[in-house]
Amino acid sequence: MIRRERVEAVRERADEPVCLDNAAMRARVGSEAECLEQILEAFRDIADRDDIHQAAERLTRVQEWIRRAAELAAADPIFAGLRFAS
Repeated sequence: MIRRERVEAVRERADEPVCLDNAAMRARVGSEAECLEQILEAFRDIADRDDIHQAAERLTRVQEWIRRAAELAAADPIFAGLRFAS
């Protein structure tokens, strides 16, 4: 779970537009806070700048991070009981 300080830091930067070129966009999302930041930026890409292509690129990166996080969680032995219960 992400801490309140990280969420507040993301909110503070939410007013700053972040336009990245395609080379910079290829980098992976590395943390939960960065994932949330990319979701917020994708929303802004559409709402403020009408840039659906940049938003789609951001959301693709978020989806890749979610898949990696789910695979790691599935491999974690602490969740083994939950897999058998469902």
